[in-house]
Amino acid sequence: MNKIIILLVSLSLLAGVFGCSNSSQSYSFQEAIDKGDVVYLNKIYNLDKFERFITNLRSKKADTIRITGYTDEGDPIYKDLRFDGKTINYTYDNSNDKFGGTDKGIRMDTCSNVSSEENTNGEIDYKISGCTKNDSEMSYFLFRMYKE
Repeated sequence: MNKIIILLVSLSLLAGVFGCSNSSQSYSFQEAIDKGDVVYLNKIYNLDKFERFITNLRSKKADTIRITGYTDEGDPIYKDLRFDGKTINYTYDNSNDKFGGTDKGIRMDTCSNVSSEENTNGEIDYKISGCTKNDSEMSYFLFRMYKE
C-alpha cells in the first residue's frame, strides 16, 4: 500500500512540474546564446547552427532550431523551425513582448522553403516561405544579416 501511495505522490509531483512549465517562458540574450539559439541583435550569434539547419534541409535530414530576436525593450521573440525531412513546422511566439499590442501570442504554420535575398541596403534577409496559412507569394521574416 505504501508503494502505491509513494508512486501516486511521485506522479503528482512530476505532473505538477511538467504541467506548470511554460515553453514560451522568456530568457535573457546570454541564455539564448548559451542554449544554442540563433540570436540576432547587432550581429548574429550561433550562425553555424542556422547553416547546419540549411544543410540538413537540403539533405532532407530532420533538424530543429530556434531563432531568437529581441525588441528594443529587450523582450524576446522566438521563431522555431522543426524540419521532419519533408516540411518545416514554423512557430512564431511574441507572447513575451510587453508592448506587442493585441497581436501577441503563438502562431504556427507549415512551410516548405527557407531562402535568402539581398535587400536594397546590401543586407541579406532570411525568410521562410511556401507556407499553408499564408499567400504562396508571401513569406515570414526570420532575421537579417549585415554584410561585413
